Amino acid sequence: MKRLFVVGVTILVCSSIAFSSSSSNRKWGFGVVLGAPSGFSLKYWESSRVAYQGSIGGMWGGGLMIGADYLVHENALRNPSVPFYYGPGIFIGDAGFGGPTYSRGKLALGIRGAFGVDYLARDHPFDISFELGPALLLTPVLGMGIEVSIAVRFYP
Repeated sequence: MKRLFVVGVTILVCSSIAFSSSSSNRKWGFGVVLGAPSGFSLKYWESSRVAYQGSIGGMWGGGLMIGADYLVHENALRNPSVPFYYGPGIFIGDAGFGGPTYSRGKLALGIRGAFGVDYLARDHPFDISFELGPALLLTPVLGMGIEVSIAVRFYP
């Protein structure tokens, strides 16, 4: 019940922030992400190259995970609608990193690298991204993994 409350409050806060932004510049995007984690995604564009990305959702091993990334977008494919991006990130939560190996109720904390490609629809207010990257679990034990996700976000 407590976990459901935290997810609900987070969704309300993220939605109100997204809707309160100016719709003419469409800097805030929100939507869903499938993969690691599966849940909700939020993205804020600071400039045409730099963005901040957040996610909250469940992991395959169970539990709730919250993550944040700093992303730099490059026009590597020579198409401004399909930029490649990369950047560092952090994650925290009560999740079974790699399955039920670790006991529940302990705080999982780690760092990650995000590498992906974003499809920015020119005439429509949405984007689709595909991302993968290494993740290093720092607590409760040291561990490594690869995170893969697909996100779809709407920009009001």
